[in-house]
Amino acid sequence: MFRLIPFVLVGCMVVCSENLFAEDVKSVGTVYISVGGDNKLAWFNLDEKGSLQKGGEIMTDSGPGPIAINHKQKILYLGIRGAKSISSYKLSNKGTPEFLGGNPIFGNPVYLNIDPSKKWLLTSHYVEGKACVYKLDANGIPTGSPVQMIDAIRHPHSIQVDKSNKRVYVPNTGADKIFVRNWDSTKGLISTGNDDDVDTKKGSGPRHFAFHPILPEVYFVNEKDSTVSVFEKDEMTGKLKHLQTLSTLPEKYQGQNTCADIHTTPNGRFVYASNRGHDSIACYRVDAGSGQLEVIEQMMTEKTPRAFNIDPSGRFLVVAGQDSGKISVYKIDNQTGKLTKTDTVDVGKGPAWVEIVSRP
Repeated sequence: MFRLIPFVLVGCMVVCSENLFAEDVKSVGTVYISVGGDNKLAWFNLDEKGSLQKGGEIMTDSGPGPIAINHKQKILYLGIRGAKSISSYKLSNKGTPEFLGGNPIFGNPVYLNIDPSKKWLLTSHYVEGKACVYKLDANGIPTGSPVQMIDAIRHPHSIQVDKSNKRVYVPNTGADKIFVRNWDSTKGLISTGNDDDVDTKKGSGPRHFAFHPILPEVYFVNEKDSTVSVFEKDEMTGKLKHLQTLSTLPEKYQGQNTCADIHTTPNGRFVYASNRGHDSIACYRVDAGSGQLEVIEQMMTEKTPRAFNIDPSGRFLVVAGQDSGKISVYKIDNQTGKLTKTDTVDVGKGPAWVEIVSRP
């Protein structure tokens, strides 16, 4: 059937620039960067020209990493890997984060996800091999010990609940497996039955993934063999069916590489994945009928692009270079999916995560 894509320490110091956001150019959103090597959370204004203006920074405990946003309550959650905790920040209308508090959690968090009901915070723990669920109180703050902790085998690297709020997916880079589990949003529980789990190609290492915003396809980036795999999700059962796997690298490239992150544009036309080693963003066009991918190009970018994201309008892609200490902005061509650099700024040592929130 043809499927049409429509066009459519903790918070101890804050340093802000005098001109927080330029007023003469319309803002697209606020870009938040966890800077793991400098132990800080930094933020920038992204304007409609694709330029960044420094907003400020907050010092954190050791090893800030994953970020998740509770859009309903305007809260930013920051996973602190060294301290094994989560810091919560209230976001003002100008995007400035105000520290609300820190909560100890089970282990070193590598990924955070808020379920669609905004009642639960889910975490994955690479070193410990676990996935956990934490209850959010009425103010959106994580409370107490995990409601549930499941054995995620070896090196789970992300966790997300689908938009139906009925399924949760956990890719394991060390086990070459994708957990496909039922999700009870009333009780905050992940099913432990493994009948629907998917074994991926040996040595592939599924890491991060992105749901297509309209079609039933789900795109997984495989860390170890530098590929992207396309799966079709059964909307009734949540089961995954493999459709396609293709490389993230140019055909003649022979150097070392691992993949890290993957995102789709809000209109569903394009998918992007990051190459560490080749130091590029792999760009793909989505087929409107099948949801499968066609390679567009590999855009050279910052050194070791571990993390990147796409702004909610779908106009810009922001990449953090883990080894360059810089973030770069690329304008997305809405017709071709090709990227054009618009700005580069210094951010600090070891940027580990990129999150972008629309301005009111």
